[in-house]
Amino acid sequence: MSLHAYWAYGLCIHAELDCPELPPYSQLSGSPDVTIHLLPALPSASQSLGNPIYDVQPGIFSLAVPGVACYRVEEGCRIFIEPLPDAPIERVRLFLFGSVMGALLYQRGLFPLHGSAVETDWGAMIFVGAQGAGKSTLAAQFHHRGYRLLSDDVCAVAPTEDGLRILPALAKFRICADAFERLGAPQGGRFDVDKYVVPMDAGYCPHPVPLRAIHVLQIDDPATSECAAPAFRMLSGLDRVRRLLENLYRPQYLKGQLTQASLVRLAAVIAQQATLAVVTRRRNPSESDELVGFLESAWADHFGLIPSAVQNTAIHAEAKS
Repeated sequence: MSLHAYWAYGLCIHAELDCPELPPYSQLSGSPDVTIHLLPALPSASQSLGNPIYDVQPGIFSLAVPGVACYRVEEGCRIFIEPLPDAPIERVRLFLFGSVMGALLYQRGLFPLHGSAVETDWGAMIFVGAQGAGKSTLAAQFHHRGYRLLSDDVCAVAPTEDGLRILPALAKFRICADAFERLGAPQGGRFDVDKYVVPMDAGYCPHPVPLRAIHVLQIDDPATSECAAPAFRMLSGLDRVRRLLENLYRPQYLKGQLTQASLVRLAAVIAQQATLAVVTRRRNPSESDELVGFLESAWADHFGLIPSAVQNTAIHAEAKS
């Protein structure tokens, strides 16, 4: 079976299946950080898929997805996949780069947030929040305005000697149909499983970026949303750590990991070093472009105006129009 080489989350990945979601890596020689293996489906595997099941043991994570596959992650460096007969390969990869990759990041001591991240002149900005809060849509809108994408869905925060960094991940984002249409059906976009997948190409940031802020997106109360404008509220105290842990990617996967204690401590470090803010807005998808402008102004107020960022945004916005 031929191997494919990729580079994501600062890791060299060798896979026994084609993974168009991952940025390609030119080298197949040397020892990879992570290997992805395809195994033949076993009768015992298919019988165990009555309901979604996951299991966390020290150094080992297992996941069974009905109608799709069984996955096993070992020591942050090996992933084994047993696809079920006739399982669409797109769905096999969907869970591979979602739940399974999140578990691998936990095993490697990285802090995976459920959100999307973009590169700005102020640093990396992450958008987290509940399902339907508009994380991917907002990142796509920033990309439409000329910003480069770092990650969508799973954002890995890494502690380094130079401070906290966001690691570049999948070179694409997944957005719902209405957001895809509002962005003018970006070139290369295709419908995949349940959303449109849009590749980044030149709009992808391939290197780690210092973490600057994490934004918790919230939808305004419907009773007041008719007149409410976007709001930017800084978080303080222990509420910052609580919000970080709430917005982990699949937080239930952390319990039982060898890295659990160290990642809880890392949450405190992130809360001290990064800005955390709640961004409240109306439930009106057509106003996502307005929210981009609002956040640019908020960043200029809180972090200092960077003329080049404002100028570049204006140039990109004009080029897109």
